[in-house]
Amino acid sequence: MSDRMLIPRRSGMWPEAAEGGEDFEESLLRELPGREEIISQFHEVWASIEENVDLSLTSVEALRLFPSLVVYDIPDGTRSTLTVRPDIDVGLDAALFCLSLIHTLNSLGAKSCIIMTHTAYNRMRGREGMGRILSLLTAGVKPIAKYSKRENVSINLVGLGEEYELRNYLLANLPKVKESAFEAFFLVDYAEETGGNLGLRYELAQLPEVDVTIRHTKLNLSGGGWIPDRLLMSTFMYCQNGTLYSNWRFDELVTLSTLALVAKLMNTGEGLGKMYGDIDEVKARYQLRELRLFNRQVPLTDQPKKLFLFGSPHGLYQFYY
Repeated sequence: MSDRMLIPRRSGMWPEAAEGGEDFEESLLRELPGREEIISQFHEVWASIEENVDLSLTSVEALRLFPSLVVYDIPDGTRSTLTVRPDIDVGLDAALFCLSLIHTLNSLGAKSCIIMTHTAYNRMRGREGMGRILSLLTAGVKPIAKYSKRENVSINLVGLGEEYELRNYLLANLPKVKESAFEAFFLVDYAEETGGNLGLRYELAQLPEVDVTIRHTKLNLSGGGWIPDRLLMSTFMYCQNGTLYSNWRFDELVTLSTLALVAKLMNTGEGLGKMYGDIDEVKARYQLRELRLFNRQVPLTDQPKKLFLFGSPHGLYQFYY
């Protein structure tokens, strides 16, 4: 293994709480890495990935592909991730993960993403469980609203019904941004059964088609996350790590975004669009999938804390960062 393959872990945590009465969210937003720093981290990560994956792309060429990448992220693990900072409310911590993912994708040149806020099925947990979710949402609105204004990012709430408990609060606090550089779509109180709900069906039709669906802590797409017609050409990537920002660094978020692009590139033309070539290609895939049982484990740093897993036409990739 070459030295180039292992990337040193870099600082990316939020700053300490501001002193002297300074607005905490403002101090956090000012500490977001700049676009140049995030792009620099991308080039570092790509240099390691390209030594392990046959994509025939330079980092400059790969960076140009981000405008076409659409990620759908399903956060999870806010109850079981125990790395919450004592000076940040868990709701704010969860919101900061979403904000930081948006900031990373935006900085790399992507134009939109979709994030699951919560499903209607969460109501099965009862009043206490649903109350916790509403509390998380309330805590996270302020920093996301400030980021939206500062970075010209449009925040779109999909599925916000008339009877939703926080409807008025969310609509009053999230700004309307015209001609935004980046669009973030949050699914709120979402249910797959869109059937007779013509309003929700229309909203879902406005979503971009998803390239990569990312699920955290659960290695499946069950639980109400399927979006009709938007995931037909999507590939799936699993991340083992919970979605509190205290649990993430920006170089890790860059790696998450970069591997989403890799997953898209590896699976482009597969699924519904698959057309086999000659018999030699069929034999080569058979060798890798069924005789050699392709399962490649790729360390990207010397002390990995994050696991990313996705399939390819040849088998399974496990990236450790």
